[in-house]
Amino acid sequence: MKKRHSLPESNPLVSYLAQKPETNKSVAPLPEKKLVPITFPTKHDPKVLLVNPPMCIPVGQPKRCIQPSAISYIGGYLRSVNIKVELLDCIIAGWKDEKLADPENEIYIYGMSDAALKKYLVESQPDIIGISITFSQDLNNVYNIAAIAKKCLPDTIIIVGGLHPTIYPEKTITNSVTDGPPNIDYILRGEGEKRLAEFVFNYKNGVIDKNADGLVGIFDDELVINPEINKIQNLDELPLPAYDLLPMDDYFKIDMPCNCFPSGKKTIAIHTSRGCPIGCTFCSSTNFNYKFRTHSPQRVYDEIKYYIDTYGVDEVQFLDDNLLLNSRRAGEIFDIIKPLNIKWCTPNGTMVDSWKPHLMDKAIESGMYQVTLALDGLSEESHKISGKPVHIDSLPAKIDSFRAKNILVHGFVVVGIPGETAENILKGFEWLKTLNFTSVSIYIAQPYPGSILYETELSKGNIAAEDGTRVVKTKSTIANMEVDGEFLEQQVRKFTIDYEKIMKDRETDLWNDRYENKLKRFKDITQHLIIGQGDRINMLLDNEKSA
Repeated sequence: MKKRHSLPESNPLVSYLAQKPETNKSVAPLPEKKLVPITFPTKHDPKVLLVNPPMCIPVGQPKRCIQPSAISYIGGYLRSVNIKVELLDCIIAGWKDEKLADPENEIYIYGMSDAALKKYLVESQPDIIGISITFSQDLNNVYNIAAIAKKCLPDTIIIVGGLHPTIYPEKTITNSVTDGPPNIDYILRGEGEKRLAEFVFNYKNGVIDKNADGLVGIFDDELVINPEINKIQNLDELPLPAYDLLPMDDYFKIDMPCNCFPSGKKTIAIHTSRGCPIGCTFCSSTNFNYKFRTHSPQRVYDEIKYYIDTYGVDEVQFLDDNLLLNSRRAGEIFDIIKPLNIKWCTPNGTMVDSWKPHLMDKAIESGMYQVTLALDGLSEESHKISGKPVHIDSLPAKIDSFRAKNILVHGFVVVGIPGETAENILKGFEWLKTLNFTSVSIYIAQPYPGSILYETELSKGNIAAEDGTRVVKTKSTIANMEVDGEFLEQQVRKFTIDYEKIMKDRETDLWNDRYENKLKRFKDITQHLIIGQGDRINMLLDNEKSA
């Protein structure tokens, strides 16, 4: 892994990367098993409940209702090895439940209420609860679930997984204390499918392997933190995610997938790979999953066909971190799924440089209706700072090539990375207005825990640790930058509104076709699609109101 930092070896992120083989080839293998007894009676046929917690987002933002792939993949694997498993997506279960969690930063929580969760747990009576966290800003929601579970089911084992607890295990456990011992019993670092299955098999025998791969827990008053050694190399070994254990019709009815302006009526998210080795400084996912591993094209075809046959899905949204890293494989996927006649898009973004003409043609022929280009910075200087490999001069021609074939082109832009200047950002905004994007999202660089940016600015005292748990992509939280934070926020909002007006005037029919019906739904407060909707609404609605 390329070194893009000057952080000390004692830094928690640096220490984490040094302890796993994908980022340090000299890591020693795990020691032999060390089985220790569980101090209370266990069941021979335990039930595992996997939980996707409520979500935090700022006021005025569209809510998302996406099938939770993490707990679904784990659930599918547990079921395949005959472990009794149940899935609870707190977001879909409490879609209309919203509360203001952070008045100062206007951050809301949406998802299952405490009372509803307690009732569910008492009725379900799980023996092991696994909570998966995708974003660090939802960490307090995980703590809340663990505390509620411990109160109503004191002998139930609480296990947490995901990026944040994997990289920051000590703080995750110690900060879960309300009164007495931590509410989180164990952390399983890294991928959860095989690690949780092994944990359950040991539980059946009344023991825990103290030396288990990626296990974190307290034994005899000592916190044990085991490194994350093994990765699943062949993703085709995994069964399909257990989406059948979720209320799939509810996701389709709410219709708020990752790209919340879909082309289809029944949309599903799919991951064809794990990992991205690019190493952008603002990205935490690259540190959590550095090595690129894939499903075969045939497996991707089989999975999509299953969703079409089973649920009537008519759109797929690829959520890979780097779908095009292996361009030959990507082309094979596009070729093999072409007969399925499925519409698809790439809301997580794709690398600009990966789009060669032959790959564009294959993607379009296979059903791609929108491409998201992860431009991120607005200049070569900003890309050098972030480590993002983009040849910016090639961007206009690639946008025009897609547009010439009636493909919608969305742009991702990140501004406000320490080291950028106001002059470069403003110049970049004017340049963006000349490009033929159909839509653009501007985000202010955020200090995501697990990223080099977060750890670097934390070490300099430019952010506080808790800034990573209240991410607001329209606000600047990093101090002592070359660009004034308030100025940056104003310019981002101004550009966003200006660009929507430019696009609406330039391509009125396209704008209306893409947004008009969805905006009517957004304004219907009974559907709860915009968080905290009222005097403050999202920028698209602001634009429509002022246009």
